[in-house]
Amino acid sequence: MIRCGSKFRQVVTRKYQLNCSLVSLRTATTYVRSANQLPISYTFPQILPSINSESRIIIPDNIHSILFDTPEKQEEQPPPQEDSDKKPKKERAPRKKKEKSDDVDDKSTSVESKQTIDPNSPAGSTPASAGAPSVPPSSAPPPDHNNNFDKDPEDQSIPTPDLNEETGLYPPLIAIRMTHRPPLPGTNFAFTATDPEMLRALDTAIERREPYFVAFLSRNSDLPDQDNIDNKESVHDVGVLCQLVTTSADLGKLSIVGFAHKRVKISTLFPANNKEEVDGGELANSFLKDFNISTAVVEPVEDNPFTKTSTDIELLVDEMKRTIAELQRTNPDAKASLNLTKDIFEDPSLFADCIAGRVHIPPNKAQGILETLDVKYKLIKVTELAKIELEASRVKLGAIRELSKRAEKNHTNAFIKEYIVELRKQIGDSSNNKSQKFEERIKQNKLKLTDEANEAYNTEKEKLAIAGPGDMESSMHERYLDWLTSIPWGVYSKDSFNIKKSKEILERDHYGLKDVKERILEFISRGKVSGNIEGKILCLTGPPGTGKTSIAKSIAESLNRSYVRIALGGLHDVHELKGHRRTYVGSIPGRIIYALKQAKTSNPLMLLDEIDKLDLNSRSGGGGGGAAALLEILDPEQNNGFVDNFIEVKVDLSKILFVCTSNYIENIPAPLRDRMEIIDVSGYTKNEKIEIATKYLVPKESKKVGLDKDKVVIPRETIDRMIDKYCRESGVRNVKSLISRIFNKATLKIVEQIEEREEKSVKEAVKEEVKNVEEIVVEPKLEETEVKTEQSKGEQNKSEQSAEPSKEAIETVDTTTREKLIIPEDIKLEITPENLKDYIGPEIYTRERVYQTLPPGVASGLAFTSSGNGEVLYIESILTNSISSGTGHAGIRVTGRLSEVMKESASIAHAFAKQYIVKEFPENRFFEVGEIHLHCPGGAVPKDGPSAGVAFTSCLMSLALQRSIPANIAMTGEITVTGKVLPVGGLKEKTLGAKRYGCDTIIYPKDIQNELEEMPEEVKEGVKFIPVEWYQEVFDVLFPGLTKQEGNDVWKDEFKKLEENKKKKKKEEEK
Repeated sequence: MIRCGSKFRQVVTRKYQLNCSLVSLRTATTYVRSANQLPISYTFPQILPSINSESRIIIPDNIHSILFDTPEKQEEQPPPQEDSDKKPKKERAPRKKKEKSDDVDDKSTSVESKQTIDPNSPAGSTPASAGAPSVPPSSAPPPDHNNNFDKDPEDQSIPTPDLNEETGLYPPLIAIRMTHRPPLPGTNFAFTATDPEMLRALDTAIERREPYFVAFLSRNSDLPDQDNIDNKESVHDVGVLCQLVTTSADLGKLSIVGFAHKRVKISTLFPANNKEEVDGGELANSFLKDFNISTAVVEPVEDNPFTKTSTDIELLVDEMKRTIAELQRTNPDAKASLNLTKDIFEDPSLFADCIAGRVHIPPNKAQGILETLDVKYKLIKVTELAKIELEASRVKLGAIRELSKRAEKNHTNAFIKEYIVELRKQIGDSSNNKSQKFEERIKQNKLKLTDEANEAYNTEKEKLAIAGPGDMESSMHERYLDWLTSIPWGVYSKDSFNIKKSKEILERDHYGLKDVKERILEFISRGKVSGNIEGKILCLTGPPGTGKTSIAKSIAESLNRSYVRIALGGLHDVHELKGHRRTYVGSIPGRIIYALKQAKTSNPLMLLDEIDKLDLNSRSGGGGGGAAALLEILDPEQNNGFVDNFIEVKVDLSKILFVCTSNYIENIPAPLRDRMEIIDVSGYTKNEKIEIATKYLVPKESKKVGLDKDKVVIPRETIDRMIDKYCRESGVRNVKSLISRIFNKATLKIVEQIEEREEKSVKEAVKEEVKNVEEIVVEPKLEETEVKTEQSKGEQNKSEQSAEPSKEAIETVDTTTREKLIIPEDIKLEITPENLKDYIGPEIYTRERVYQTLPPGVASGLAFTSSGNGEVLYIESILTNSISSGTGHAGIRVTGRLSEVMKESASIAHAFAKQYIVKEFPENRFFEVGEIHLHCPGGAVPKDGPSAGVAFTSCLMSLALQRSIPANIAMTGEITVTGKVLPVGGLKEKTLGAKRYGCDTIIYPKDIQNELEEMPEEVKEGVKFIPVEWYQEVFDVLFPGLTKQEGNDVWKDEFKKLEENKKKKKKEEEK
């Protein structure tokens, strides 16, 4: 902030009774302007960024009166008419050209006589003055070191640089690079000089009363701030001839306020350390050679010729005036900065420059205005910039008004609410109507809150009553009471232990699953005997689509309990089950409390779906993840005092019947699995799928689409083919999806047939009507025909208009109820195995067997897929190099995307097969030199598990003995290095897969005989099961009648050739 001149501050402080030592220019000018209602102080536009961000200097408009300490003359402002009559003062230095001198003197005298100089006025820089900048002496006195130019108040003339008559150039002047924004003629600007040499040069120029310099905008704004210009290419060619107005030194910096006079163009640039002799240098500015700064010789740049009184110019000036007036009205901050003198309006070019310097404008556009010499085009561009500024001001003003209005409204509402609270306190009524609804909820739902819950309820209710309506904690207390009273405290449904009813419900909703139904009935019977089923946690495990969720619904219906479901797939955060503490913004209870709110009873059946899909890798929140939270929820010894982080009150979960579902029981953490009673829901057989589709899925889908049973007929053989060729998974989810597709396609065909009939009947009716009309109608006269034609056109237009539904009709249409389509009796569809692909696409499973006859080295294993479906897994092996060549390396390589367990199983099978062949067929040295490649087809499918050990061993035996394994034999079981066959799982599913591939004989471990006994008869039908304990039993089944001699002679010829080749090679080496 610049301090005022001494006399000016004395006058202001004396007049307004202020402390002179503390008065700044902003304060002084504010008092003067408010008292006189005059814009006597100039403030940089507050709507604009500063010219130099490091310098925010406020300078007065009345430069002369302040800098020369003559405030007394401010009160005297003679009219302009008197100024014109006065004679010019005598100049200190005579001019070379008398005409120019007289012109300048006249203008100087006029300005000086006014005593108040506005830097925004033309100040002799109009296009008519083609010589020097013609700055009045009173507007630019030299500054001293105390920020003003009042060294010699009596001698106030300042010599101005003259143009060289021969070259038309100004003498060398100080050249300064501007990095932020170029000044525009007729405007004040501020910047900071930091270069020591530049500071000395500027001080010297001020002392010599030659305060002129040229400013040019840098082409690259990313360059570091510096005062000197390194080369001509680094700045724009067109700049501004400027005059120093005032300066302020501070810690090695010089804050400068300048006034831009007119456009100039670089003719010659002299960077620092490169001072050459130039024309005119000794005449005016020879002192600059003593400073290591950049100087430049410039030439004036004039606007293109134009006529001020032309229509286009006048219209553009008027439009800009209107825009500026509107901008001053909408933006109070811009009112003072846009307050221009009348002289400026008379010069369109200067008017455009002044406005461009007072609105938001980027440096490149400011430079564009500076380089624009076409006044009309310049007026157009500046007007556009002013309109943009006006629109921004309107938006800003609207936002401020809206915020003020909103703040006033909020303040009024808060005052009214506080007033109501005070009135209630005065009459002794501190109750809050918000808590009344919670009282009514407790009475209506007959809630029996525990002592702890009741205490928390009363505490929160008191806090809600005390809190004001506008208090932020009021909503928090209200939300807590809402959740607390939503828990069904002490509300229980009466259990029903009717075995007959439960059996009917299970049979109604599910087909098959005999073992599952028996386990559920046993569970219900136990509850009937004991009187309760507390502490029991059931876990239904099995492949997807086997009806685990629907079984849980049937159990809930059988026990007369509410049913709620919580999906645990991907759950990893303990807070999802136990809620967040109320200290967090937007906190809510966990899923357990939310499920109780849904159930509306404290003893529902709560289904924890997909419990094996818990994210066990995460330990979010430091609570051990969701699995750790379930330990507390499912433990009968702990769940009678479950505490949710949001409710913070003990909730009894011991009366809840928890039922969990999973696809892979192994994925459930062991501590959780120990708390559960496991019920295995295995996959459906083919016959069970057919029955489910015929008795349940087809009628249900037919009713859903609104068709009678006889309209779309799906025979049993069609469902048989669909299951066999399209859906082989253990569940019936895909069967249901395919049946839905069949009915969708069938409805389309039915609707197409009906529409085709309707269209045909309409055409026939129209044809018959036309025929009847032609017979009875007599041809009318021409006039009548014309009249009727006009009438028919009118009726047609009317009918067309009536065909468009009115707005009222559209709004009153009830889309909830629609008339059912009446289907003729003769329209029926039958889905046969032959046309099945027309409804659900081509068959997916087109081939049952890969091999009709197995070659040596191939065996049929059995696998159990992730979908619960059994498959035949072929295992292939080959000899990569012939034995006679002797080029192979004994060993085995496995491929087929096998897991580490399967690779170990293949390695064990290779070791056992090798020792078995050596023991049983000692002359068969196949494994000594054989390089074997073992592969499992289906390389894109990952394979895991040890159950292929027997198949691996049999595959290698077949290759070593060159005997084929019968194609109808499949096998499963884990093998050890001693030949022991260990038990594996999934025998039922593997049996179904073997039957589908045409294998009627299955070799399986004897230790899983119990699974075979529990297997349904329809699954075992047509299959021969061979239990084994040792591999020798498997060998006897696969290779019956094989003698030792046959086994020894398999590779006899190959080994004979191998020996001959070795001898031959040895002889060649000896030679």
